[in-house]
Amino acid sequence: MNFMGAGPSSTSSKYAHLKDGLLACIDDMLTIQNIRECPCEELREKVRTNTFNLVVVGQFKRGKTSFINALLGADILPVAVVPLTSIVTIMTYGEALRIKVLYNDGRDAEIKQENLPEYVTEKGNPKNIKDVSEVIITYPSPYLKDGVRLIDTPGVGSIYQHNTDVAYQYLPKSDAVLFLLSVDQPMGKAELDFIKDVKEYSNKIFFLLNKADYLPESDLKESIDFSMGVLKEAMSTDVRIFPISAKLALDGKLSASKEMLQKSLLPQFSEVLNTFLMNEKGKVLILSVANNLLRVLSQAKFELELEMKSLTTPLDELQQKINAFEAKKQEVLLEKQDFDILLDGETKRLTKNILDEDITQFRKDLLPHEQAHLEKQFAQMRALPSRELKNALEQMIIDHVRQAFNTWRAMEDDRLAKAFEAICKRFVAKINDAVDALLKFSSVLFEIPFEAVKTEALWSAKSQFYYKFKEQPVGMEIVASSLTLALPKIFGDRIILKKMQDYLVRVIDLQLGRSGNDFEERIQKSKLDFRWEMLQRIEATIEGIDTAVEKGITQRSRSERETEERKRELSGIAGKLDELKERLVSIKDQAIG
Repeated sequence: MNFMGAGPSSTSSKYAHLKDGLLACIDDMLTIQNIRECPCEELREKVRTNTFNLVVVGQFKRGKTSFINALLGADILPVAVVPLTSIVTIMTYGEALRIKVLYNDGRDAEIKQENLPEYVTEKGNPKNIKDVSEVIITYPSPYLKDGVRLIDTPGVGSIYQHNTDVAYQYLPKSDAVLFLLSVDQPMGKAELDFIKDVKEYSNKIFFLLNKADYLPESDLKESIDFSMGVLKEAMSTDVRIFPISAKLALDGKLSASKEMLQKSLLPQFSEVLNTFLMNEKGKVLILSVANNLLRVLSQAKFELELEMKSLTTPLDELQQKINAFEAKKQEVLLEKQDFDILLDGETKRLTKNILDEDITQFRKDLLPHEQAHLEKQFAQMRALPSRELKNALEQMIIDHVRQAFNTWRAMEDDRLAKAFEAICKRFVAKINDAVDALLKFSSVLFEIPFEAVKTEALWSAKSQFYYKFKEQPVGMEIVASSLTLALPKIFGDRIILKKMQDYLVRVIDLQLGRSGNDFEERIQKSKLDFRWEMLQRIEATIEGIDTAVEKGITQRSRSERETEERKRELSGIAGKLDELKERLVSIKDQAIG
């Protein structure tokens, strides 16, 4: 991850080197015939697409957008003197600058850079009237090339509550949170409240004090000490603050001035963040993929040795061993049924204990809040003619409830995905234990060494759990009776308010029902996908052992010359497997070291 665009750091170079080494091992494994059922393409994709989500947050006007432009070394995102970003903007790597707008209804459109403010600013897209979901920008920055995704969120604490809601919903998606403060403004209450709410991400939050060039060194130290004291109290733990100057960093990059870049203090922070991401996520990926590949190699080596054994074992003795294996195989097939029952029970508990309770709590929190907001808006709008009043309140309810549900569904999606992933990881361990037990039994039975490799589950709920929500617009048609609109305004307004209050309840309950059903459907689809993949592992192991023995028995019916040729072939494959194992163990050692 080249954070500065001025030469890769030692950490990012190491990470890139280890990734390349894994990809080379995967390529070589695909050329070896004896390696069966290897999830090589899946593992390659995990290595290739592994991303680091850096979510940039903070109070409005702290310089978040300028900071991102500084990291990229280009004026891509618009900067202004008023609360700006109202839509999340995601920066990712691409060979050219391209900007795509994604809408909540599933549409997307590519736009020109000069039109970007019309979608991501409060002025161009007030209260997100264009119903934009997010904006994706690809750019050929070295900083983004190794999987970094920069996510610019709306500022918290501005007059726009929906901006704060959007900032909250992206926190669970972060690998690290970059929280910007600035020397020219003391921390406000909204900022401190936001910090207190994200304590669960405390090990992922990096606090940056922007505009450090505004102050002389002595005053800067005083500003850092003051902010550190406030943050320590809010976080209930020690914190570190990194002073930076986004302006100097951007100017330094644009002018290719190393002196100015160093003066911005950004390179020092970048190296710290690089190391964190490597240790937090990069190293975990390297070790997990390497262990999964080693597990595949171990099983391939065992099946190869089994075929060799079946070439030399007397047929009567071999048949007795095959009969014993058949009995063990039946035991494992019964375990498959138990696995199915337990998985079904776990997913039902997930729905009942998390989803249902979260829906109930969300309604309990949302309804009074929205009712109070409706009454406040009614008081402000009641001078309007009755028909205009009714239409304005109805639209306000639709917009407000939609935003509330967009935020809640994003956070609930993350919560359920993590819970489902935890279930999957437990069951992956169970399946691996069942497979290892079968292989160890066969190892003893056929007198062949077998090395079990423990692995972390690579099943990712972020990709496997995510089935796109059905697009269900928030809103219901209601038609005010002519009698209501014909009544004197003082009476008609009261009826309109009552109808809007009833309408609000129906809209919320309708959306809760739709969202709940959607989540349940996605959980079931994910369960079925996971179940199929896990049971395939057991069946593939059984098939591999059966096939290896059958190959040896078949080979014995051929000439002695052909049999000896097959032994030499198997010996050569064994050498390749051993060489691959050495390379993977070396990659693991480098990642740990």
